Amino acid sequence: MGHKNNGTALRSADLHAIVRIGEGIRGVVDTAREVNLAALNAMLSSRRGGDNAVGFRVASAELRGISTRLMEAMQGLTLLVSSMVNEVAQRQRKQRNQDYFRRVQGSQDRVGGLLSEIFGTQEEEVDRLSMLLGQSRRDLHMKASRALRLCDQGLILSRSALIEAAYGGESAPALKQVAEQLAQSIHSVAETLGGVRAELEEART
Repeated sequence: MGHKNNGTALRSADLHAIVRIGEGIRGVVDTAREVNLAALNAMLSSRRGGDNAVGFRVASAELRGISTRLMEAMQGLTLLVSSMVNEVAQRQRKQRNQDYFRRVQGSQDRVGGLLSEIFGTQEEEVDRLSMLLGQSRRDLHMKASRALRLCDQGLILSRSALIEAAYGGESAPALKQVAEQLAQSIHSVAETLGGVRAELEEART
C-alpha cells in the first residue's frame, strides 16, 4: 500500500490547512450572526415605514431565516473540521511510528519478521485514516457548497430589500442603510466560504 491520500503524498501541511479552514468557518459564524441581527433590525425599522415597507419587511424576514440556516450549517461544519483535525493528528502519529519501524527493520534482521508485521499494521492504519480524511474533505466541500447556495439566495434577497427600501417613505434612507449592511455582510460570508471551498479543492490536488 502507498502512503498517499487521494494520490497526494502525506503532508504535515494538512493540519495547518484544516486549521485555516476552521478559522474561516468561525469567521462565517460571526458574520452570519451579524446578518441575523441586522435582519432583525431591518424588520424593526420596516415597521416605522408602515405599509410602504411591507416588501422590505418580508425580504428582511427571509434574510434572517437564511442567516439562521447558515449558522446551523456552520455548526455542522465546525464539528466536521474538529473530526478532521483529530484524523490528521492520528494519521501523522501513525506515520511517525511507521517511519520508525521502517528504520529499525533495516537494522535489526533478527526481529525482521515481527517488525514487518507491525509495519504492515501501521501502514494499513495510515491508509484507513487517509481514507477517512478524504471522505471528511468531500463532506466538508459538499456542505460548504450548500452554504454558498444559501449565500446566493441571501444576496438576491438583500438586493430585493435594497429595492424595497426605496418605497419606505420617510424611512427609506434608514431602510436603505440597513439593506446595504445586509448585502455587505452576506457578501462577506460568501467570500469567506468561497475561500474555504478553494482551500479544500487545493488540498485535494
